[in-house]
Amino acid sequence: MSRLRVAALALLVAGPSVAVAQDDYVPGWIGYDGVEGFPWGSDAMPLDATPRPRDFILPDSHYIGANKQDRPEDLELRAPPGEKRFVRYAKGQLVDAWWVKTGPIAVDPLVSGAKPEWTGVVLGPGEGDGYLAYGVARSWTLGNRTLLHWKDRLGKVEVLVSRAQPTMQYGISRAAPLEPRGDTGANGKFSGDFKKEARPYAGQVASCFDNSPKPVVATIALRLDARGQPSRIRVTADQPAFDLEDCVAAALMDLKGEPGASGTLELMRFQ
Repeated sequence: MSRLRVAALALLVAGPSVAVAQDDYVPGWIGYDGVEGFPWGSDAMPLDATPRPRDFILPDSHYIGANKQDRPEDLELRAPPGEKRFVRYAKGQLVDAWWVKTGPIAVDPLVSGAKPEWTGVVLGPGEGDGYLAYGVARSWTLGNRTLLHWKDRLGKVEVLVSRAQPTMQYGISRAAPLEPRGDTGANGKFSGDFKKEARPYAGQVASCFDNSPKPVVATIALRLDARGQPSRIRVTADQPAFDLEDCVAAALMDLKGEPGASGTLELMRFQ
């Protein structure tokens, strides 16, 4: 992969991918044609980039790959205080970017007043220690790219994501709003701090482990926001389960409890 010096890079201007004059847009780090100094499709990489920490979860970051060679390369770039910046290279070319900021990100100039394709709850980065954050996301398709704006339900963190459309070389799994999978009739038993509040969702949570070896025990740590709805979640289990965090988070997304409360739930499923 070519690694050119940043000073030698020039931003290629191919025209905006949405119907708005570029002169009307005051760019942030993510723009129409790439990230600052790096056009989409470039094989140039910053010399001071480091691999993205795998425990830092980004919304809309899944990809589809059948083998190790399909795995893209995610890098973290240097950023001002209160920000994180990430880029993704697939087959040696810049395809995606994530801008994480403590504070507002102006997305409206980029979408030129277009209505989002969907709005819904999506998991994003929490404060660490295994917690994920519930946030409200909006998604658009703009030309040959998609744009997603995510806002933390509890704090001030926002994320702007620009992603390429899938190609023969790079398969993309798009973000989608959390949606409970439904109760398959599984029998699970809750104990813990939110036992009463979570009781109506016991079957849905237990159904997340339909394909797991039994018995299975899951521990779910929750933090509620000022409205008494889930804002942070951490899920661990003693048996593997497919898409565990998203499944459990979706099952519990309508839980209501005491504003600002935090605690743990334990789910036991024997068969």
